[in-house]
Amino acid sequence: MNALANDEVGKYFKTHFVASYQKVGNFRIDGDQKQGGNVASYFCTSDGRVIHVIAGPVNAKGLLKEARWAVETWKLAQLATNEGPKLQAFFRNAHAVRLWKEHGLDLRKPPQSSWSASGNWAPPIYEQARFKALSQTGRVHLLLSAAPLIPIANVYRVVFEKVLDEPVSVRPVEMAGSP
Repeated sequence: MNALANDEVGKYFKTHFVASYQKVGNFRIDGDQKQGGNVASYFCTSDGRVIHVIAGPVNAKGLLKEARWAVETWKLAQLATNEGPKLQAFFRNAHAVRLWKEHGLDLRKPPQSSWSASGNWAPPIYEQARFKALSQTGRVHLLLSAAPLIPIANVYRVVFEKVLDEPVSVRPVEMAGSP
């Protein structure tokens, strides 16, 4: 699924993005084959706030669709506002609309307090039943509607461990046949 090798994807990314990567999971290389691991693609502002995430590998068509959504949604947001709270509200709504239209969960109203009616702190969104019932894509939209434009440093671990169900690891890549 080497979507980045696609010419159309390459041209679009070269025009609209600065690429970077960070290994946060572990995998093994046996000959020319990668075994295990996973991937998450983040579309961020220049200061590292997450506009959108693709959880897991996708084909070129899927990557291009989501990249275009991130770019066009950012452009629309810039037309509407550039103020922090209003910009966050714009992205909260953008993810909530996709969550509703694509996954049937309607959260387009602003979120309520994180305190439950009994006065106890509500569990994190990724521990709630509605989160666990969603696909990976739905989980991303739920996370980013709850925490729009969150800094990547504050969300990458949640995406990897709670959306992709992979442990974050600082171990080096394992090479088959290596001591």
